[in-house]
Amino acid sequence: MAQAVEEWYKQMPIITRSYLTAAIVTTIGCSLDIISPYNLYLNPKLVVKQYEVWRLITNFLYFRKMGNLF
Repeated sequence: MAQAVEEWYKQMPIITRSYLTAAIVTTIGCSLDIISPYNLYLNPKLVVKQYEVWRLITNFLYFRKMGNLF
């Protein structure tokens, strides 16, 4: 089973694989309180005035904290 997941992951195009990896790392980082979701959301004022350009990309990587779904 582990080999099937590894093969599936390696067969993805590099852009898809990179996006998937970044999204998983960002979501897990927020779930473990390593990264704050407030540092990721798109805030145009902070992008323009304080040059926080990462906000243009990171808002697409975070979905929600993992936890109890019910």
